[in-house]
Amino acid sequence: MFARTKIQPEDGIVTQLYRLGVEPKELQAVILSHLHGDHAGGLEELLSSAPDVPVYVSKLHWETFGESPVAATLAGCNPQRWPSNFVPRLLEMTDEAVGPWESSSKITTDGRILAVSTPGHVAGHISLIVYGDSHDGNSTTYFLPADATYGLDLLDAEEVDGVTEAPETALDTIKRIKQYAAEKEVVILPSHDPNTPLYLKNRKVYQSRLS
Repeated sequence: MFARTKIQPEDGIVTQLYRLGVEPKELQAVILSHLHGDHAGGLEELLSSAPDVPVYVSKLHWETFGESPVAATLAGCNPQRWPSNFVPRLLEMTDEAVGPWESSSKITTDGRILAVSTPGHVAGHISLIVYGDSHDGNSTTYFLPADATYGLDLLDAEEVDGVTEAPETALDTIKRIKQYAAEKEVVILPSHDPNTPLYLKNRKVYQSRLS
């Protein structure tokens, strides 16, 4: 049984963007780590306001779930909530190695935003690396793991999520994230960690504890 969560209009993605002073049509791209409902559930609303904004998912993820509505439904991707005739642009890991990842996919031409493969939670799951600038002249690297880990405490403990069908793959992903953080100062921002807003505000560098 899948839980249902009702999102009020004031909590929808378009309203949230306007609160931040962002016009939806100004978005240059939408990158989805995966198509689970809690990550892709706002697509229909967003693309109704900004139909020309490109949406990206990994090629492997789309081949696994996008081309099979039954598999998508069983995996909690809710294809019935996708926009009509939804066909995203597909990311392939054909660019250079980054840290412990043998390849990556550049999102921006300058390579300041790129995707890496972080499977385990689901097949074809991706995470983002963002090389950012700050107002004080110092640069900060951010890692957006999405659901590769639910929280920094679970990352520390190397605990995989409870819904994965590939725990060994998920654990390998967690170890790669920790290895990357051991090699480079990085702010890790898990989607489901309640402390993520503070990590972002304070640019809290993750202290990797390798096992």
